Amino acid sequence: MPLVEQPGDVINVLVLGSDRPATNHVGCTDVMIVVSVNPDMPSVSLLSIPRDFYAWIPGYGFDKINTAYNHGTRNDYPGGGPGLIKATIEYNLGIRIHYYALAGFDGFSKIVDTLGGVDVAVECPLSDTFPDPSSPTGQTDIDWLPGIQHLDGKHALWYARSRWSTSDFDRNRRQQQVLRGLYRQIMTLDIIPKTPQLWDVLNETASTDLGLDDLLYLGSIGSQLDMMNVKSRFIGRNVLQSWTAPNGGYVLVPYYEAIGPLVSEALAPPASSRAQQRAFRVEVWNGTPFEGLGYVAAERLRWEGFEVVGVEPADKAYLRTQIVRFTASPKGSATSQLIRLYKRDNSDVISEPIDSSAVDYRVILGSDYDPCIATKANWYPGPLATPTPLPPAAIAPSPTPPPQ
Repeated sequence: MPLVEQPGDVINVLVLGSDRPATNHVGCTDVMIVVSVNPDMPSVSLLSIPRDFYAWIPGYGFDKINTAYNHGTRNDYPGGGPGLIKATIEYNLGIRIHYYALAGFDGFSKIVDTLGGVDVAVECPLSDTFPDPSSPTGQTDIDWLPGIQHLDGKHALWYARSRWSTSDFDRNRRQQQVLRGLYRQIMTLDIIPKTPQLWDVLNETASTDLGLDDLLYLGSIGSQLDMMNVKSRFIGRNVLQSWTAPNGGYVLVPYYEAIGPLVSEALAPPASSRAQQRAFRVEVWNGTPFEGLGYVAAERLRWEGFEVVGVEPADKAYLRTQIVRFTASPKGSATSQLIRLYKRDNSDVISEPIDSSAVDYRVILGSDYDPCIATKANWYPGPLATPTPLPPAAIAPSPTPPPQ
């Protein structure tokens, strides 16, 4: 893939998660998130890469992208595992990776516990069973219902890893939820100025080629970041096809014509004109019997770039979710975006124009509100190509690299 065009001062950091200790890593990196930091806005784009993405791994051939780090470590690739995973992502996605950071299970749990846990807005019911040495039975059953959940390190790891009742695509969403929650916790505790004192602890829990000066620079950008300028994107089902590789493994082959536009949009910073405009302000009224759903809806609205000005109980119980528009004209408004997010139709939109800048919309959650619906929204808003799937012969392993 051609390199994605980005401003020269953008910094791309590859965040990796593994089931092995970060300090002695030979294994698969099942978590892969490109964090693209633009210091000018400032803004951040998060792009999750599924572990089963079928990639050309330089010097090796086709394999799941989560094996690249392992191949680089075992085969003495220049730069080792980090060098090969960086080269693999650049070759297949056109993203130049400047730095990486990798944490294993124990390191991730320790980071979360050091920060006092993390608040996560659970949108979909989640059930799973995990090995747990602290349990008399050796395992623990987990059942999470929608709502704001405060998770310690062990439970945050389980939440980010769970696949029993969901998919790897949903797991990518939950991993980004945890990252966003950790950022909020870091800002709440004012951790960034304490980075030099924590440097040795960070090096014990994670492996990275970021130096202390690099981390301090990124921290200075993060301290100025508005969460409305954090974009979440995913390489998802709409640009991938399932396939059985020659070795019999399940893989996801990309539609190459669609991957390029998706990656470009994902890593693009907000347009300067948009960045200078204020976000649409939304208040949430919870008309459901469940108190936590209002805060779950608020968190999803923030993901979509809205400013949530308040969450409160509704004036009564509502059967159906409604959208109240206070803006004078629907032109240039976010009405269509809210309709899409809540799977509404035009009859669910109530127009009550008022001369006030305090709030643009009110979302009234009814008993039919299903927070899971929002997780199925298409996080690539631009038009995608409709390519013809590649024939198996075109993606079978070969001893020589495909042409540049």
